[in-house]
Parts: sequence; C-alpha cells; structure tokens
Amino acid sequence: MSADDKIAALSNPLSGKNKRGAFAKFESAIARYPHIPHVAVTSPAEITAALEKFEQDNITLIVLNGGDGTLQTVLTYLQHIRGEAYQPKIVLLKAGTTSMAFGDVGCKGTLEDVLAQVAAYASGSPNNLNNVSRPVLRMHLPKNAQTVCGLFFGAGAIYSGILYCRQRLHTRGLRGELGPSLAMIWFLLDWATFNRLTTPARARIKIENKSELSGEFNIILATTLNRLLMGVYPFWHKEKESEQLALSIIKRNAPRPFRALLNILRGRAPDVKHGSEHYRSYSLSAVTIEIENGFTLDGELFGDSDVVTEVKLDAVGKVSFLTT
Repeated sequence: MSADDKIAALSNPLSGKNKRGAFAKFESAIARYPHIPHVAVTSPAEITAALEKFEQDNITLIVLNGGDGTLQTVLTYLQHIRGEAYQPKIVLLKAGTTSMAFGDVGCKGTLEDVLAQVAAYASGSPNNLNNVSRPVLRMHLPKNAQTVCGLFFGAGAIYSGILYCRQRLHTRGLRGELGPSLAMIWFLLDWATFNRLTTPARARIKIENKSELSGEFNIILATTLNRLLMGVYPFWHKEKESEQLALSIIKRNAPRPFRALLNILRGRAPDVKHGSEHYRSYSLSAVTIEIENGFTLDGELFGDSDVVTEVKLDAVGKVSFLTT
C-alpha cells in the first residue's frame, strides 16, 4: 500500500459491457470519489491524450474501465510510446465484450467494493489488493511499421474461434468469457475429432533465430498471462521465466489429438510417443512468424489469407496490476 498514489479513472463507454449499462453505473459510483478525476475516451487518440495528461499530473494509479482493446492501447502507450518512462499501476475492471486479461490480472468484486479498496490502497489504509506484474507482449509488423502491445496472440483455431464467436455467439447475447469459452471448446473438439472448422495457419516460425518450423498449424498461441479462458494454461514448457512469453504450437494433422488435448488443457505435455514433434511448447524472449493467414492480438484482428505477414513478438518490460 502507498499513501503517495494519485488515482485517476479512464473509461471507454464503447467497450462491450459498458455499452450495455455498465458505464452509467461506473459514472454513478466514481462520482462518490470527487478527488478521483474520470475521463471518458472512445478512440486510441483520446486514450493516448488522456494518458499524456495523467503522466503530466503524476497519476500513479489508473482505474481502467474498458475492454481488451482499451487495455491494448494503454499498454502500447506505456511500453512502446513511452518505453517504460511512465509506469502507473492499473486496476482493471471487467468492462469489455470478452475481457480476456481480466481473468488473470483483473480486480474482482463488486464495483463499490473495488473502488473502496482502491481508495484505501491510495491512502495507505488496510485493503485486500495485491500487486502483480506481467511482461507485455509486443507485436511488431515491419511491413506496416506498426507496433502494438498486448498480452495474448493467437492464430489458426484461435483466430477461427474469434471469428465464429463474433458472427454466431455475440449476436445471440453470449458475452464475457461464456461466448469465447464455448467457441474455444467447439473448435478444440473439432480439432481433436473431425477437423472441419479450423482454417490452419500457414506459417514459418523462427524461434529466437535458433531453429525454424514451417508448415500448416492448427494452433499458434503466445501469451504473457498466467491464465486464459476458463482458467486453462496450455503451455507445458518446464522452464517458464517470468520475464518471457509462453508459446505453444500444434501442427495440422498432429497424431492422437484428443488424448493430447486432455493433457494440454491442464498445462501438461501431450504424452504422444510418435509424432511428438507436432506439439511444441516454449518459454522464450522473442519469436518471428511469417504467417499467411489472419491472426489476433487481444481479440483485435490482423492479417489476411493469401497475404504473408511478418510478425515479430517479444516480451518487454512489466506492467503492474492491482488485483483482489
């Protein structure tokens, strides 16, 4: 706890849950703390301008009332634009359509309780908040000279599942983790059985410039989070470093997929005696992927089919979150 923290709140009214009434509730709740400035933003440019003002005002604790896309813009500002020169702590609320990061680094509880805990933390009073940190996953697209920071990268079944979720599940009102979780289960079961839904990612993957894999991959997954949807952590590399990213790769037509899936979802090696080279898991600082299909960073979609995109991923400086 610290009595020196200055708090500000940043909201995106267009985030999924906020659009369905949560923003009005947050406005009402934060109004009970007149010493906490509250800024509403609806675009990356507005988010950046708000963060610049927070930095000028020496804000050291940001209550972030937005979804994964809002968090992505904040992380890009902190780790790419400012390069760690500005390092506020973040209290992440569940305000997006999916809010993937919330399950791992979000501040859980009722809104009123969370704000009370944050106020107590900033004043140095007893509270239940814990300070945790995660490396940021930086994605650089050299062709477009574009750099975006986030916490989760996916291709193959991950990308196909997001498209399915947006087109078939979100339109039916399945929000939060429920919709993406159902999509993930559906696509993983398809991969493990009939393999009809997923569009494999054609890619060449360079592991820290030391080794290279190429072909078609049903799953390419990289993250700096410790928990994904439904609490799964499908990485089985035994020497995971806290400053590195976790990467798992599963080739198309991998043998005994159903048996492997049961182990992988629990963070265990697939236990496949023949064809184990189809399943790879790494803990590393950087990876380069030349991919011929679409891919995602924190739910935002990039790339396209029949166009090769070079993607450079690396783990950069940590960001601190206050969690319950």
